[in-house]
Amino acid sequence: METNEDEPLEKLMEIGLDSLAQVWRKRDGQSEVAFQGLLSVLEYCLQHSIDSHAYFEHFVKALGYNTVQFWKSAVPYIFDSDLTYGTKFRDALLFSLTLFDVNNGKNKLRELYAAVPGIRKSLLGVHAKQFGEKFHHLQRRLSRQSSRSSLYGSSESLCSESSDAENECDNNKQHTMRRQSGSELNLDTTQRTDRSNVTGVRPRLRRSQSRDSTASNNRPDENTETFSSGGLANTHFQQRVINVSNAPPVSLKREKTGEWEIKQGSGGLVSCVDPVMSKDKENVWLANLGMNLHNKKHRRIAQQEAAQLAPATNTLGLPLIKQANADILFHVLADDDKPDEKEQQDEQKKAVREEMSLLGVLHNYNRGNYKLNPVIVQEDDYNVYYGGISNGLLWPALHNLPEYIVKDYDNPKTLRDHWCAYVRVNYQFAIDAVRNSRPQDFIWIHDYHLILTGLIMQSLDPNLEVGFFLHIPFQPPENFFTKFGVVGIPMIRGLLRFTKVGFQTHRDRSKFVELCKIHLPSASVAYDSNLDINTITYEGWTCSLGVFPVSIKNEDFLKFVKMPDTIKKSNDIRQRLLGESAPPDARLFFSVERFDYTKGIKEKLMAYKEYFTKYRDRIGKDVLYQVAVTNRRSVDTYRLYQDECMALAESINQEFTCPNRPKWKPLLFTTVGLPRADLVASYLAMDIGVVTPKKDGMNLVAKEMLVCNPHAGLILSTGAGSEIQFSTAGFYNEENGDQCYKRVADLYDIQAYADAFYQAATESEEVRSAHGSRLNEFIMANDIEHWSAAFLDPSWTHQVIRPLDVKTLDEFYGLMMRTRNVRRQIVERVLKGIPIRSHFAISLKNAMDSLALSCEAGKPVITLQVPSAIDTEPKVFAKFDIKNELDEFEKDLSFLKFIQSDDVYNVEQFVDTLQAYHPLSPEAFKEEVATAVELLYDADHFHYFFTDRDGTLKSYSCSYPASIQPAYSGVIQAQFARRCAQTCAIVTTSPLMHLGILDVGTIPEGYYYYGASVGREWFIDPSNKFKDKSISEDELALLDKIYEELTKLLEQPEYKLFAWVGSGLQKHYGHITVARQDVFQSVSQQLSAKLREKIQEIVRDVDPAERSFLLTESDTDIKIFLKASSGVVFNKGHGIALMIDHIHCKLSEGNILVCGDSETDLPMLEVCLGRNPLNVYTIWVTRKDALKEKVRSLCKQYGNSNVAFVSCPEVLLGAMAQATIREISIARPRHIPDIHT
Repeated sequence: METNEDEPLEKLMEIGLDSLAQVWRKRDGQSEVAFQGLLSVLEYCLQHSIDSHAYFEHFVKALGYNTVQFWKSAVPYIFDSDLTYGTKFRDALLFSLTLFDVNNGKNKLRELYAAVPGIRKSLLGVHAKQFGEKFHHLQRRLSRQSSRSSLYGSSESLCSESSDAENECDNNKQHTMRRQSGSELNLDTTQRTDRSNVTGVRPRLRRSQSRDSTASNNRPDENTETFSSGGLANTHFQQRVINVSNAPPVSLKREKTGEWEIKQGSGGLVSCVDPVMSKDKENVWLANLGMNLHNKKHRRIAQQEAAQLAPATNTLGLPLIKQANADILFHVLADDDKPDEKEQQDEQKKAVREEMSLLGVLHNYNRGNYKLNPVIVQEDDYNVYYGGISNGLLWPALHNLPEYIVKDYDNPKTLRDHWCAYVRVNYQFAIDAVRNSRPQDFIWIHDYHLILTGLIMQSLDPNLEVGFFLHIPFQPPENFFTKFGVVGIPMIRGLLRFTKVGFQTHRDRSKFVELCKIHLPSASVAYDSNLDINTITYEGWTCSLGVFPVSIKNEDFLKFVKMPDTIKKSNDIRQRLLGESAPPDARLFFSVERFDYTKGIKEKLMAYKEYFTKYRDRIGKDVLYQVAVTNRRSVDTYRLYQDECMALAESINQEFTCPNRPKWKPLLFTTVGLPRADLVASYLAMDIGVVTPKKDGMNLVAKEMLVCNPHAGLILSTGAGSEIQFSTAGFYNEENGDQCYKRVADLYDIQAYADAFYQAATESEEVRSAHGSRLNEFIMANDIEHWSAAFLDPSWTHQVIRPLDVKTLDEFYGLMMRTRNVRRQIVERVLKGIPIRSHFAISLKNAMDSLALSCEAGKPVITLQVPSAIDTEPKVFAKFDIKNELDEFEKDLSFLKFIQSDDVYNVEQFVDTLQAYHPLSPEAFKEEVATAVELLYDADHFHYFFTDRDGTLKSYSCSYPASIQPAYSGVIQAQFARRCAQTCAIVTTSPLMHLGILDVGTIPEGYYYYGASVGREWFIDPSNKFKDKSISEDELALLDKIYEELTKLLEQPEYKLFAWVGSGLQKHYGHITVARQDVFQSVSQQLSAKLREKIQEIVRDVDPAERSFLLTESDTDIKIFLKASSGVVFNKGHGIALMIDHIHCKLSEGNILVCGDSETDLPMLEVCLGRNPLNVYTIWVTRKDALKEKVRSLCKQYGNSNVAFVSCPEVLLGAMAQATIREISIARPRHIPDIHT
């Protein structure tokens, strides 16, 4: 590749990058040279991470689809540079990829995590946080277990409490490899007395695997690894609110003595959120306190030639200190280089004292309040982010005031540079939020400063629940997404990555939805009119959009209203402003706001001037008391605006005077804020409140006024969100004239504005008071508690199954499938130790209630319309007894309550609730569980566990698509597979997919193998599936023909119900199942017999010689099996043999557990007994004496008596759960020295 040295750097990068990437991808002799070239380019980009974004973007695009492979090779060099030379390349790389994803809507950061998984955990301090939480949980559990007796004490340790979430991936891989390789563990156990539990399992001596072996002592030897448990989940920590905002809830002031003083803030955001945060001292508020890093060079680097190349980063990688009481992480800032001890020693000690003094103040604050955690960023970045792009571009743009957008942003380079600073600050806030959060927490981001935080947080941890509330309007101008597209489009994408987004008004939400449709055409938008919620799905993420008008904490104002001092102050204010001899019809207007151009102060003053020009009779009577609290004077647009307003105020006082009342002044204009007591006194003193912003998210002043003074009048502009809320609630009706306030629709129409002043001033006190009282009642009922509860309520998000009137079969099946998705998430979270979110229980409760309310009165029977291919066909209805489905919902809801408790015996407590579902009695349940547990304890651990599903692990459902595995069952089965067995398989007659066993299950991959179609087709994992190869294509064609004829038969009205009762019509690999009855015997015997005759006719027509098929019948099904050439029908025993041969295991070694409920499961038991007669243990779920005798007889043939019978699946699951809460001792072979050596 030839280049000209005079070429500009941009051209060289463009040419060189593409060429280097092409050569590297070829994997030939020049690839290593090209790789080194790419590393050099990457080094340049990371050294200049502040201003080389375009180069880095080109670099990533040049790598194409090979980024994962490149990062695997390149990251070790990055780490080596950071450790050897003190560079900050890791941090620069992480941010550069984040910026790339923000600007391009990609997920390149995930590719880095995929290439180097540890980099994310290192960045977020995952291991340290998990260790701290596990240690805390272990301490609590040990304290709760103090009464638990043991021959050799508790075997719990921090290691035994290691997170399942951390190790599950590796464990599952090892589990699968162990199964496939056939390697097995040598099991031994020690004798131990177990605690009597709630299900009645008696204390007993545990035996070893070898039933004739004896133990020399009661302690495990040093080569025995002990696994112990005491519950299915360790989710002690409850949900907190992690509040994230740019501005803190406090103000910090440093006194002359050098000490820091901290005071509670009083801004609008603090007023809204502080009541929520104060409910729990464990809540955390993250904000910038003004303590930021100055961009100064390190001493050591400054002495090097490349000092200017090393980027100064934020707190990434700096030490973290765990605050003992607050349980949060503080970022401690320290210089990387230690100066000479003799150099500036006094200054160094002084700095330490100052920092510790500040930290001490924060510690003291945190002891009595929620936890305040400062977010620290680069000073230069913060100034650009806050004083520049946030207030110079986003604030005016979102208020639709483009004339106030700083002209500097017309320059594309300035716009991009400031945008990068905005992303950097959002990036730091996001990292701090993830570091300080736990999986169960709700993270609440506030306002336009932090719009990208959710997107960045989701890239760091996609399991977080992050909400966003926009406190200002969302009304960007039409050209915003063209002129400022580099900012606008990422903003929309960023908002859609939050779980939920709240707007102040419907107007703002509608605008956002409209812009999403225009600029993200692939986004899917839906609207739920019942809940007034929009959902938008874009690139795999779904966001819920709601409208939540913010309000005030009424008590904060009402407590001042009746104070004598406040009443006296209000009288003094009226007398001071209106004068001692004021006319009886004199009116005091009051207005208070920040001195901001969005508040419409200039337009108000112009209208007020016109008011006296137009209505001369009001001169000498009315006074406007205007409080405009000065802020942001450092911003040019603010300073100029404020100066203009003050000049206009002065001119009004000069122009309008009253000869009869020489001391009267029409306007009192002050720029000093009022303390709360004085503010309330002013509200009481006023006659009319004036709240007329150009654009405002809500404007709480209007609500404060009417809460304090319900007899006051109100002038309100349509730019205020509160006006939209009031008008939507019916307080301003243009048609019937029912108007509780004076509306200003156009601030620039000073004539109409002046008329509003006049109408308010001349309105009778009775009418004014009546209107104010109505508004007062509404505001009192919709206070800040109502606002926060509504937003935080998990039931309105897309994650929740909402109540449904179930009328059709499709709706019923669809609802059950949605509960499957919820249950899968519950199982996965419990197994990983991730806390359960509240919306899971809400979803299951809504689903259960929806079904219950759709049933017949007093009966668990539901009638559903069956879909018809032709609209003109008569309507067909299916009738189901859904008692089992309703019961399973109740069990899952009960399970969620117990599993979230930190009681070490939560499993036993839940199992105890299952006794209510035993067909005989609770006492029978306890006895059967005790018997089954005894059998499981005898074996201690199983090399193999083979089981049927329906009727064995789950009670029969009304219809197979509705037979969703409950969450509690999934957790118990998975825990049993993890702790008590090595190779586990569920063998069923149902298909594998398309409403087969994998469609209705809730257990994650890696715990069980699935043998469908009586074991003729197997699922080991997504990459390992196999089938029985003995079936020819001709035989499959014959089976397809029978299936086609059966489908036609069940389309006939008379037989249509057999398509949905029980198993319905199922096509398996090697056989077909047709339901002839359900477990509730709802089908008439006559019709069932008629169906059997029809099926026999179809089979005879296809196989007249009866060589290929065999029909079998059970109480509920008719099965049509393909016969082998020998005439043998494939059964579950053959299925197990097929699986064992495929994974190269030996049934002759180790203990085997077999569970079933029907004669079709007996072949499983027989094949296991045939290969390992003495070490087979079986639990049969049946109440039929004839079947029990067949099981006993079969076991007796092989000299086996390890049999237990239970009456229902709940007993088996209870026994499996009990088996997991004990010690399982796996003995490693001792090293015996050779005596001959």
